[in-house]
Amino acid sequence: MKTLYKILMMFCVLTIVSSCDEEDYKLDPQVVQMGALESPENDQVVTINTSSDDRITFSWSQAKTADGGAVTYRILFDEQGGDFKDPIFAAASDNGGGASTYTASAARLNVIAAQAGIQQLETGSINWTVEVTSSYLVDQFDTFSTVKLKRPEGLAIFPEYMYIYGSATEATSIENAIAFKEISSEMPNQDIQPGVFESITKLTPGEFFIANSDNVNADDMSYYYINEEGKIRGGEEPSSFDMEEGVYRVRMDLSKATISFTEISDIKLYIMANEMVKANLTYVGNHTFEATDGYFEFLTPGSPEAPSWLGWEEERYRFKFMLDDQVSYIGSFHNDNMDGSLVQGLDAFNGRPNGGEPDYYFNTYFLGTDATFWQGAWKFPDQLNKVDFTVRIVFDPKADHYYHEFQIN
Repeated sequence: MKTLYKILMMFCVLTIVSSCDEEDYKLDPQVVQMGALESPENDQVVTINTSSDDRITFSWSQAKTADGGAVTYRILFDEQGGDFKDPIFAAASDNGGGASTYTASAARLNVIAAQAGIQQLETGSINWTVEVTSSYLVDQFDTFSTVKLKRPEGLAIFPEYMYIYGSATEATSIENAIAFKEISSEMPNQDIQPGVFESITKLTPGEFFIANSDNVNADDMSYYYINEEGKIRGGEEPSSFDMEEGVYRVRMDLSKATISFTEISDIKLYIMANEMVKANLTYVGNHTFEATDGYFEFLTPGSPEAPSWLGWEEERYRFKFMLDDQVSYIGSFHNDNMDGSLVQGLDAFNGRPNGGEPDYYFNTYFLGTDATFWQGAWKFPDQLNKVDFTVRIVFDPKADHYYHEFQIN
């Protein structure tokens, strides 16, 4: 009985204490003191260096609520004269919005500057402020600050495609201009940074124009040219191509404002086991190399072309070509044993492609000059054994991927 009495007394005491706490403490998320913007200082000049990726920290003092509760922050950037209702960029602060700082990468600042209309190699101003959220309430700091951004050369906002046209190219007018697509690192040997656009096309001595659209009525239509220093600059001026006529891998690095021309020639389909060439591909236009006289009889032990070590039927192949003066290779995504993929997200397929292969089986990849002996193999399909065939490699920048294909003659 005494024990029951003690329990009842403790319950009453806890109830009284709880009632007192509810009377003394009330939730009030109202922001009663806004923070102040601290750094960078107003009108401070920040030089954007995308090469070293120098980072800039924006900081402010903390806001306070009536009940002392936690708040989260979002930084807002806008062009000069903007009211932050539709900012050009907004992001949660560091630590998932909990910190009173925001650390901006050079690449991000470069994009913000470009969105504010600041051209490469120029300095312009943007405004920034902070939005604070407390419970269901959202408010904005009373003041904003200005920072001056000095942009490096190169573009910061990349189009879907770039284009060239003119007497030096396969396209005489912008309506059928040669497209360039942005490429990225796929194979382990590649280190391709954002902003690199590529096209494989024929060039002859002459003039060409660069644009970011093949539609002259596009709202964001812009033209570019190559200046005397070999840099890409804005302007509707012709650029000159004075190298020998040939097929080139042309790469525009928009982030660095550079362009390069590397000749591609002498593409051969060869059998990997005996290194014998079975088709010589020539350029036929429209990003395509083709051979119409291909023929291959699968290798079997003891056959005239079979290596002495062969103990099975063999049909693996890939391509080799000249990249300037170096032998380089084009192959599949497979590792040496064809039991694993060198490209993330793709599954290996080591059977003969007779309809059950994945759609990406015939994708082509640049393997570089140091590809191992069996790396990047494909297998011939059964229907191409002992028949004449046509083979094509298509470097179409608007296809899902570069690819190759066969056709029985």
